[in-house]
Amino acid sequence: MPATSNLDQVIEKYATGSFTDETPLLAAGIESLALLRLAVDVVDDEDAEIDLTSLVDVKTIGDLKVWLTELAAGA
Repeated sequence: MPATSNLDQVIEKYATGSFTDETPLLAAGIESLALLRLAVDVVDDEDAEIDLTSLVDVKTIGDLKVWLTELAAGA
């Protein structure tokens, strides 16, 4: 898992625009396929199940960072 301090760099790989923690996902160009790829990038365990239902509450880049951190911690 990338360190949480590296999440900006991981997210930059999939974002099509600049962003801050307050930026809405769509404004940064982060769509559903990018979210799945980000989840796979932060989870080390190839057999880990990724619960995508919690993505309903992820609206901003800051929310995404929290979700990815929790995802990586639970894997």
